[in-house]
Amino acid sequence: MSSSVSERLTHELGTQSILKLLLRFSIPSLISNLMFTVYNVVDRLFISWKLGTDAIAGVGITFYLFMIFIAVGMMFGIGGGTLVSLKLGEKDKESAERILGNVIMIFLVGGALTTLLGFLFLKPLLYCFGASEATYPYAAEYFRILLWFMAADFLSMGTTNIIRAEGSPNFSMWYIAVGCIANVVLDYIFIMEWNWGIAGAAWATGISKVFSTLLMFWHFSVGPFRYLTLRRRNLRIDWHYLCAMSAIGLSPLILQSINSVLNALINTTLLRNGGDKAVASMTCISTIIMLIMIPTFGVMMGYQPIVGYNYGAEQFRRVAQTLKGAFLMSEIMTLFLYIPVMIFAPAVVGWFCNGDPDVVPMAAHGLRVFFLLFPLWPIFCIGSNFFQATGRPRKTIFLTIFRNGVCFLGSILILPRFFALDGVWATAPIADGIAALFIFFLLYLEFRQLRHKEAHALRRRNSAARGPAVAPEM
Repeated sequence: MSSSVSERLTHELGTQSILKLLLRFSIPSLISNLMFTVYNVVDRLFISWKLGTDAIAGVGITFYLFMIFIAVGMMFGIGGGTLVSLKLGEKDKESAERILGNVIMIFLVGGALTTLLGFLFLKPLLYCFGASEATYPYAAEYFRILLWFMAADFLSMGTTNIIRAEGSPNFSMWYIAVGCIANVVLDYIFIMEWNWGIAGAAWATGISKVFSTLLMFWHFSVGPFRYLTLRRRNLRIDWHYLCAMSAIGLSPLILQSINSVLNALINTTLLRNGGDKAVASMTCISTIIMLIMIPTFGVMMGYQPIVGYNYGAEQFRRVAQTLKGAFLMSEIMTLFLYIPVMIFAPAVVGWFCNGDPDVVPMAAHGLRVFFLLFPLWPIFCIGSNFFQATGRPRKTIFLTIFRNGVCFLGSILILPRFFALDGVWATAPIADGIAALFIFFLLYLEFRQLRHKEAHALRRRNSAARGPAVAPEM
């Protein structure tokens, strides 16, 4: 794709039909999220089939710990992607390329530091996140190997936001697909054929991340689909951009850190009330929820550059239309998956825990309770991300803390005291319900503000053109 074609694509963010743009950006993002989820799901499937529930519980324990590390990288990836969208909306390509170089350097340095810290505190971290004597050996073996690939993990995941922001959503999809396909193939070879066990799953995931990282460097250096170019002079850490990216991307870091701490608390509570089988059940449930979340995350990541560009260009009517369209798309796709999962819960969880008769009934019941109000979650996810996409991260941080730090944490501390294991499962629907009501109120106020901003911007444009100022309906 030539530079002129990419310029046309970024221009279309402000002119093309909102529905077409949402489909154009969300479908590749959805597929990219599917591929990312496959990284984790395939590991769990092969481990479950080959090694049993203790091993799958061990992998589940490491997942949320790794998510804290990855969230640090995503803070700069999402923050950088948002800044790139805003700069492209302002027609400032040079600054967008400087942001790209900063993101790459931050990931390289951050990956090295994360690897060092992970090895220094490996054992206490794993026990803090719910490991037991039975599951620790599996968790530690998996964790040690993947720590060596943290820089590649940051680079392969974090730069997808910038690839989408520059107007190349289709390439971001294929970029993730390369690593996903490599992971599936290597998982089968290392685990099923060569009997490397849980180490095989870790090596497969790490090597596949390296493949994706190499493809990313090719794209931004000489790739025909690029709009932004990675230049040597921009490979440095600029504290101005570092602070700006941190401010915008802080909410995903807080969100994932709180999620990980909550899941550590959930795992330890499950261990007290139901033993390793309950932790294995939660791993199965979280795997299924990861799959059901894919449509919402795809829409969220796809609509972000559209909102960011139009907000930067002061086209507030298009911002409101994009937000409404994102809500509708995410809810339709979520319900399409939610209904059959609730109906056929035992069969679904059985697939992820190898039909273990001690785990399936517990996991199926837990899934139905935990998942009860899940259709409200996309509203919170899309709505809270809107503030981040428009350069106002403080509201997103507040919403994140309210849902996960107040509603969820309060529930997990109180409910298990009275309802034991059922109290753990009930934490999610309570948090989803309260948070959805609150986000409804904030979005009502936000739509009113967007109408006011659009009217003001239209008056200024009409004043410059000496024409009438009439604000359109939103």
